Amino acid sequence: MEAFKQYLIDELEMSAADAELFLSGFDIVEYKKGDFLLQEGQSCSKVRFILKGCARGFKLVDGKEISTNFYFEYDHTYDYVNYLQQQPAEISIQALDHIQAIELSKEAIEFLNSEIIGFHRMSFQMFKMNYLKTEKERQGFIIRSPKERYLDLLKNNKQIISRVPQHQVASFIGISAEHLSRIRREILKA
Repeated sequence: MEAFKQYLIDELEMSAADAELFLSGFDIVEYKKGDFLLQEGQSCSKVRFILKGCARGFKLVDGKEISTNFYFEYDHTYDYVNYLQQQPAEISIQALDHIQAIELSKEAIEFLNSEIIGFHRMSFQMFKMNYLKTEKERQGFIIRSPKERYLDLLKNNKQIISRVPQHQVASFIGISAEHLSRIRREILKA
């Protein structure tokens, strides 16, 4: 928990006192590999901060799972748009390994936003980081070839490559597992 507190201070610009206050009222929840943190159609009423572990967001399209995101230590996991609109989730989030997380209800977040100035600043920083990441991924998906998207993951998101099964990585960059295997062979030959 101390490492997460330091993350709140360093990356999300909370004061040490606000970070301490924020963390003082929460218990750690655990999920086993394969457990769902959120299922499509469920209410989007909680935000989870992963302390340890890895999860995958995905959507079912014509019976096929399409990876939409991966979540690692210190990431917040939820269906952001539907959380804000208080609509049922359009994605599922599933643990890829054992997860320890902090869960916050919408009510708790609203209370923290009103009571802890640093939490409001943290929320804004999270929104900004999330928006920048999403926009970069969206533009990359439009502009780059599948090989370039994979090379970008190798360069900038090594956790995905090392901690996520290859077929889920392929789905995330919009190609089949077989196509990803061909790209990987090309890269090894080069």
